[in-house]
Amino acid sequence: MCTDLERFHACMNYEPSDRRPNHELGVWPQTILRWQQERPGGIDDMTWNWFVDEPAIGLDRREYVNIHFDLIPPFECELIEETPEYEIIRNGHGIVTRALKEGTIGGGRMCMDQ
Repeated sequence: MCTDLERFHACMNYEPSDRRPNHELGVWPQTILRWQQERPGGIDDMTWNWFVDEPAIGLDRREYVNIHFDLIPPFECELIEETPEYEIIRNGHGIVTRALKEGTIGGGRMCMDQ
């Protein structure tokens, strides 16, 4: 049985291990809302800090260092067009995207921007 760090090192060095690391990036706000509706109280013990770990679902522990390689200064976010169905936005990277409004919860979109 490996520690989380030993398992990670084995994976990064293409060595055998008991299993591969189990890491997730996070959860959409829509997922949290659905889990709360489907099983009230069933997610009370979750930390929601999935960049580090989430013991409730068996994620392996890891450290996260937030390093920004963004443009300095960033582009100013700009709403270019808005319809009842979608928004066209220039984001902080200067990229213009079209995003559906339907399903947006807590600033998180249910779909990927186009």
